[in-house]
Amino acid sequence: MSHDRAISDVIDDRLDGYRERLFDLLAQPSVSTTGEGMDAAAALVVDTVEAAGFRATRVETDRHPLVYAEFDPAGADARDGAGREPGADVPTVLFYGHYDVQPPGDPDEWDSPAFEPTVRDGAIYARGAGDNKGQFIAHAFAVDALRAADAVPDVRVKLLIEGGEESGSAGFRAYLRDDPDVLADVDLVYVADGPRHAVARPVLDGDEASTGDSGAMGDNSGTTGDDSGAGRRGVPTLIYGNRGVLAFEVECRTANTDLHSGNFGGPVPAATNELVAGLSSMRADGTDEITVDGFHDGIEVTDGDRELVAAIPDDGDEIREELGLSRLAGEVPYYEQLLTRPTMTINGLSGGYQGEGMKTVLPNEASAKLDCRLVPNQVPDAVFEAIRDHLLAVNPELTVTKRSTFPPVKTPVDAPEATVVADALESVWGASPIELPVLGGSLPAAYFRTLDALSDVPILVVPYANHDQGNHSPNEHLDLDCFENGIRTTAAVLRGLEGPTATRE
Repeated sequence: MSHDRAISDVIDDRLDGYRERLFDLLAQPSVSTTGEGMDAAAALVVDTVEAAGFRATRVETDRHPLVYAEFDPAGADARDGAGREPGADVPTVLFYGHYDVQPPGDPDEWDSPAFEPTVRDGAIYARGAGDNKGQFIAHAFAVDALRAADAVPDVRVKLLIEGGEESGSAGFRAYLRDDPDVLADVDLVYVADGPRHAVARPVLDGDEASTGDSGAMGDNSGTTGDDSGAGRRGVPTLIYGNRGVLAFEVECRTANTDLHSGNFGGPVPAATNELVAGLSSMRADGTDEITVDGFHDGIEVTDGDRELVAAIPDDGDEIREELGLSRLAGEVPYYEQLLTRPTMTINGLSGGYQGEGMKTVLPNEASAKLDCRLVPNQVPDAVFEAIRDHLLAVNPELTVTKRSTFPPVKTPVDAPEATVVADALESVWGASPIELPVLGGSLPAAYFRTLDALSDVPILVVPYANHDQGNHSPNEHLDLDCFENGIRTTAAVLRGLEGPTATRE
């Protein structure tokens, strides 16, 4: 029997057990913003990955614990303490994920309780099902299956599962600031998080029958909510990085109190008018073009990036219709604008009278919260300085405050590890992956680049969850076939990394 067949059979045989272990994780609350269940959740993660063959360590932080775990192929069983000599020349892959979840919100909006995992319509419904418990645990189950099939590749596997991703990753960032030695030998950072990319039907000529749900490593031909029906469907996805974030606030104060707009309007400036004028000055008239000097410094979109973007099916019209929009902003194709150009968004405005009816008031205070999504090579702090300098030149009375930053990160699209991952995705899901130069959102994995040892290590994002998982929303769910194929994909990636491909020279 071939190794691939043996691995597939083991996953088939153990899948019910894997689901039960996932259900245990999902039933345990782990809300990092409130602290609910976090201590017990960390302990459960340790137990779960140790049962899969890892040596696991709970790492305390000022916030919530991290879990670091390692599986070394040397020796009969890593749980027995066997390991290679330091410096052994084998590839090392680090899988990053998080066990904390968003608060469930209003229980009345859930069809079943958020922390009582329930299967219906081919999906697991629970808070954290897709974000991120059902995705990170797939890596541990893949190692378990490889061990059981006697098909362990010559690849060292590490897990770093944090407990604060949904609340700022403070503990994770502090852990990295200590420059942990256990990460010094990592050759690839692999992140299974977020939803798979979705495209309008049909994706490719002759692809009507290929839903991305079947593959050589198992009979997974059943369809689910992610991949059946009208509209868009999820496809295998490989992402080479993520956009960064700059969040800031702009405040304006004029008089020492609100005033009567008839008695004072005209000679006395209204804070609301002044704020809007300042914000408007950062865009070209009638367009979304950002005109702040220095905002675009450093941006470099490679030919490889452009080729990937051009290959993405342009379903902007379908997205516009789904969202009930009369038009899309900008004139360039949807994904070119989303993935290669930075943004500036007013997230919220506050000022003046907001009650019922009218009040003829001259507001003395106004504020706005904004974020910028930044593309690779933009420096968040430098972008903020450019914005602050621009606004203060327009109106010195404005106050501009930086709230948070998150660096963009990018892996070259010709990284050899990406070929291994793409081949694994195609073999399992039965379709070639859509490749995105960056993720539209942001992930804490970018902080790995702050370590000298990982400054040029590939960071690849490979989401396993269905595109409609509803993470952060009521009725979050992970399709059963996505969970199963996630396990199969990780196993195939580890098998493909065996040998010199991912080993540093």
